[in-house]
Parts: sequence; structure tokens; C-alpha cells
Amino acid sequence: MFWKRDGTEKKEAKLSAPKDINETVKKYIASVQMIDSGMLPFLKQVVKISEKGDKVSDIYIFDPLDAEARGIKVQNYDTVKANPDLIIAEGWFSEAEKKSELTPKKSIPKIKFFTDDEILQQIEGLKEPDSSVFFYVNAGTGVGGPLGRGAAVIRLNARSEGKKTKKYSIFGANIVDMQPTKSVSKIYDSDKAKEIARWVSNSHKPRFC
Repeated sequence: MFWKRDGTEKKEAKLSAPKDINETVKKYIASVQMIDSGMLPFLKQVVKISEKGDKVSDIYIFDPLDAEARGIKVQNYDTVKANPDLIIAEGWFSEAEKKSELTPKKSIPKIKFFTDDEILQQIEGLKEPDSSVFFYVNAGTGVGGPLGRGAAVIRLNARSEGKKTKKYSIFGANIVDMQPTKSVSKIYDSDKAKEIARWVSNSHKPRFC
């Protein structure tokens, strides 16, 4: 017995890779002030055809550097669906009708930017050996966090008998859920708190990537 395709089978659309946020979605976000407009250039969307119809797309919005910090390589909509901690907002949009509706899933915290003196005060405030303080940064060896490039972690080193040890060690760290991860990369050592504070201050500024 032979069987012939009649062309009525519904072919499942291939899921697309992450892209910049759709303009219709951006306008909706701006209208309800769901996400700070300054953050939108750094976020991405993943979509799939909605069950509402072929002209409607389901959408997730996420931060690709947050995904990188968590060790997740986002390929498409299904990747984000399987990792709900990534989702900043979810919903749908119709490019044909220029309509969108989103539900926020997690906020993007606004942070306080410290002055050079405030950074220095926190560094010099370290008293216990191996105690540390961290600052979010927009450039460095880490990823994730509100400024995109993780954090600079400054640790007060323990003094060793007969061994010359710098007072501070500076590390780069990924940020997940606003906290540094245990995996860090050493940048340098120094005895000079003021120089460290200036170094941190240079990248403790608004996100640009």
C-alpha cells in the first residue's frame, strides 16, 4: 500500500537564535515602564510561533551576559524556557498588528555607584584576614551582574611568617543573582589601597556592553 503526502501536515517552524528586542516590544516596554530603557540595548529576545496563531509570537527577554555567567549557552526559545532563572519578561507580540503584552518575571536592580572615597573606605575597612569586598564593574574578566562584566573582588590577605605577601589581592568574578560566584580569576596584588580604589572606580560606571 502506497501513501502520498497531501501537503496538509503542519511543519514545525525552526526556532530562531537570540536577537535584538523587536521594536513593537520595545514600545510596549516603554509604555508600561517595565524595564529601564537604558538596559534594552543589552538584552535579547527569543521567540516561537504562538498557539494564538501564525501572526503571533511568544517571547522571552533575557540578558545574554547573565546566561554566560550561569554557564548557559542560549540557542533558542527552548533554552530559556528550560532555564527560567534567565527570564526577565515573557509574553507575546504581533508584528502584523503592532501589539504586545509582557509579564515581568524578575527585576533588574538599580545599584548605587560609589565614589572613589567610598570605594577606598570599604577597602580599608577590611580587617579580618581573607575578608573581602566586591564592586560591580562594566569592564573586567567576569560577566553578569547589573553592569555586565561581573565584579572586582578585593581580598585582604593573611600575613605569612617569613614570606613577603602583598596586603590585597584583586580578582575578577562572575555575578549570579547579584553575588560573586566562587570561580574567580586573579588580576593582581597590591599594598596600595588608594591605587586599587582608583582602578575599581574606572570600571564602576554605567553599563556599555
